[in-house]
Amino acid sequence: MNISYGEVASKILETLFKRRKLLADDMPQTAPFSALPGAEIEMHLAKIEGMVSRQQPIHMILPAYPGKSPNRDKTLSKLPDLSEKHSLDNLSELCQEIEAIYPPGGIICICSDGYVFADLVRIADVDVLGYTGAIKDYCQQQHPGYFEFFDIKDAMPRLSSLDTMREELMVCYGESIIGLMEQVKVDKVTLSMYQGITRFLFEDFSGLVEFDGHSNTQIQKMAKQVSLRVIQRSHAWSMLLKTIYTDSLRLSIHPQCRQSEKIGIHMARADDCWRTPWHSVAVRKNQHISLQKRSDIDENKHRLIFNGGKPCHYREIFSQQEQY
Repeated sequence: MNISYGEVASKILETLFKRRKLLADDMPQTAPFSALPGAEIEMHLAKIEGMVSRQQPIHMILPAYPGKSPNRDKTLSKLPDLSEKHSLDNLSELCQEIEAIYPPGGIICICSDGYVFADLVRIADVDVLGYTGAIKDYCQQQHPGYFEFFDIKDAMPRLSSLDTMREELMVCYGESIIGLMEQVKVDKVTLSMYQGITRFLFEDFSGLVEFDGHSNTQIQKMAKQVSLRVIQRSHAWSMLLKTIYTDSLRLSIHPQCRQSEKIGIHMARADDCWRTPWHSVAVRKNQHISLQKRSDIDENKHRLIFNGGKPCHYREIFSQQEQY
């Protein structure tokens, strides 16, 4: 029996929604997929059905993997480690699940926003280059065919300076800080994003030498100011991507509300829905991997594991003998 494009699209979206990350106010998702209201799924279904009708791979874009947090109380080094590799494995698994339903499969385009706001979050552009290069290498070696890559250099090939690219992005797609501050007051997604990014920036800045001697109140104030500028640039990057990838599904690392043009996606286990691989270390317990801040790891109960001479992840110690 032939299955309609709409039925295939529904199965694909249901697969995606099994990994969906929602805002706390919109949890839990108790209704089965078939009972979800149309407003929650119609926008995504239309895009998927269009790709299915053309027999194209399900193309998804994900702004992510900007660069490793510079605070070593949270991370192991400047380079990707098991945190990133595990999350990429999970995203590849999602593409394979789609492929099992729909043979053309799925492709995730990682639209790295590292260069977009690297200067704001105190990551050197050269470190973004090394980080994203390692991400690309891993995907090409371990998951060929499931990932594509796009960043601000690809968007603005005629410009040679990253600072100029950032300025051009804001000229073309930027919104006012005043308008953004008003949006934080009335839109729960923007408020949640502002609170989450402020918290992570406060943690990042607290571990940097340049903030030695600053009080927590001073660092918090700086984090709030920078958070608005990070969101401003992130929104501009999203607008640029929307003009380029009109028909692609828009995934997000951030939790979203139920009715959203973005699908928040779980990339790895964590006790905090805002935790990302680039703000974390990976902890392996038995066959399970989760993300945590490095400073939360009890090093008397965990062993730091190296891979290729580089710090990779922590493994829980199960016996006294394992400590030696």
